[in-house]
Amino acid sequence: MDLNEREQVISINVWLRLSWNDCRMQWNVSDYEDIDHFSVPYDAVWMPDITVYDSASDEVMMPGKEDYKATIYYDGTVFYNFPTVLKSICRVDVTYFPFDTQKCSLKFGSWSHNGLEIDVINAYDEADLSYYVEHNEWKLTGMPSVRHVLYYACCPEPYPDITFYINIRRKSQFYVMTVLFPCILTSVVAMLSFILPAESGEKVSLGITVLLSLAVFLLLVSESMPASSDSFPYIGMYFAVSMVLVSLSCTMTVIVLMFHSRGCSGRKIPSWAKRIFIEKIGRLVCSRSEKYVLNKEQDLETPVEMAVNGNSNNKVRSEKPTEQTPNFVTNHSTMDMYLRTKDPLVKLMRTQSIILERVETSLNKNNSVNNVEDEWHQLARVLDRVFLFLYVVISVITSCVFLGIMASNS
Repeated sequence: MDLNEREQVISINVWLRLSWNDCRMQWNVSDYEDIDHFSVPYDAVWMPDITVYDSASDEVMMPGKEDYKATIYYDGTVFYNFPTVLKSICRVDVTYFPFDTQKCSLKFGSWSHNGLEIDVINAYDEADLSYYVEHNEWKLTGMPSVRHVLYYACCPEPYPDITFYINIRRKSQFYVMTVLFPCILTSVVAMLSFILPAESGEKVSLGITVLLSLAVFLLLVSESMPASSDSFPYIGMYFAVSMVLVSLSCTMTVIVLMFHSRGCSGRKIPSWAKRIFIEKIGRLVCSRSEKYVLNKEQDLETPVEMAVNGNSNNKVRSEKPTEQTPNFVTNHSTMDMYLRTKDPLVKLMRTQSIILERVETSLNKNNSVNNVEDEWHQLARVLDRVFLFLYVVISVITSCVFLGIMASNS
């Protein structure tokens, strides 16, 4: 009827069939109008005190035992058959949940009489499963019966018993679709945090959401499992490992965001990091930016020339910020003569020249900052791709190992 894994108690509805021979209950059929059997109440005939040794019932051990009648035959054979609900202790091992199999036992025997007074024998080697009603969660694979003769410390006499072993296997389809499959799907969703662009600002929140989802699944599984330190289900270990991986993915995401925002300070990326991560590892993980390659080949940008006052001798070039060279005006040039005059046009040309130099300096500075930011962004993208590959490989290995172990038991 039910197997309470947390309380480790099995409830089963059985038809108990008892038969014995009473020499005082014999008669000649011809002397009593061919009556060969009759039924009497429970209290009208002697009954053996057969009981369940490992009973877990709170009140009556065998409810309904005294409500039925016994059938007595002319040769002294007495049959007493009655239905009842038994509750017995069953040690549950949930190591391979939800692909686990359990083996519970029902131990019957006399409690007050030893084997020299009452002997018990199993009529068949297996319980009669002809009228068994299929359970919606467990599949009964067999119920063999074995006779044991034990000697207890209290008494020197033997005590025989009949033990029925209930072998059941859990139907795992429900738990696979409601617990295991959502956990695997949630772990797959955690991979999206490495694909999500850093500019979106949702990388860390996605990882935290996945971590909370795994915690909820682990809580659902732990509520139905027995609180035992002897055996912990592999599915719980799988959830715990998945939570560790998602936590590591959040840590990796924080590292990626840290490198992504470091270019705002204007600090240049080290040459060794650029050579190892961007050039070599970036090529391995297929994450090389075309913009970075183009800037590297063109060495920033081409020079720009402007003619001042129709004379192309005065040129403003866009060069590297570290290689700026100021334009000095010598006394021997024609420009020096113009600058020494008081002509307003010359002053205007002088002002324009200063403004162009400032614009050039600002453009070079902005280009330098943008190039530095692009390099840090490229480094962050390479690290994101590397972490993605590591997460995928570790997740696939752990999933195959745990699912293979759990499925091997079935």
